[in-house]
Amino acid sequence: MPAADKTLDKTSLAEQAYNHIRNLVLDQAVEPGEVIGIDVIASKLGVSQTPIREALARLEGDRLVVRLRNGRYKAAPAMSLLDYAHLFQTRLLLEPAAAALAAQHRTEQTITTLEQSIKGINSAGRGPRSQLFVNFVDADALFHQTIAADCGNMFITGALAQLQANHRIGPLYRNRGVVDADAVIAEHTKICAAIRAGDAKGAEDAMRHHIERARDVILAWVEDAPATQDSTKKG
Repeated sequence: MPAADKTLDKTSLAEQAYNHIRNLVLDQAVEPGEVIGIDVIASKLGVSQTPIREALARLEGDRLVVRLRNGRYKAAPAMSLLDYAHLFQTRLLLEPAAAALAAQHRTEQTITTLEQSIKGINSAGRGPRSQLFVNFVDADALFHQTIAADCGNMFITGALAQLQANHRIGPLYRNRGVVDADAVIAEHTKICAAIRAGDAKGAEDAMRHHIERARDVILAWVEDAPATQDSTKKG
């Protein structure tokens, strides 16, 4: 029992550190490209550096931080307008196909998880600070990850996991909030219904519409940001 308790404590510390650092990055309390002070955060949270490093490794998988050669980490650099355009271009190549395949390979668990994610989106906060919108990001990510994981094509699954698209978009809700949550809920509900019915074409079309609408919203946001506009005009 003592060993198990210590493991649980360690897991809890790493989870707390993960949430704390993620909020710092999403709120840009740590600016894009800024080195993250592991010792400073460990001291502030009153923990050793071990759970901080575990949290950072997880955040690296989320594409919110980048590991440097010296073993330190920095917040991921800001994405340019072109980066976001390429992200959505890739999503449009993969996610409609994943939705169609998921409709063919669906299980009861697939549908249950998709419905749970929609409920999570519906109950999540929509405010302009990370503590208010992070549950939306997580529930949104769960929806898309479930379709990718259950599509039956391990290459599509792996490619979409590598993208971590929802986490990359998350920082854009800072100071803005999730203004399109109602549209997301309606579109996810339509995609889920098509997958539940085994309607591959319907799922594919609904997913394509969902991503195209999100693309138009996100690219308009990024294009309106002066700093990002300037960076994309170079060269």
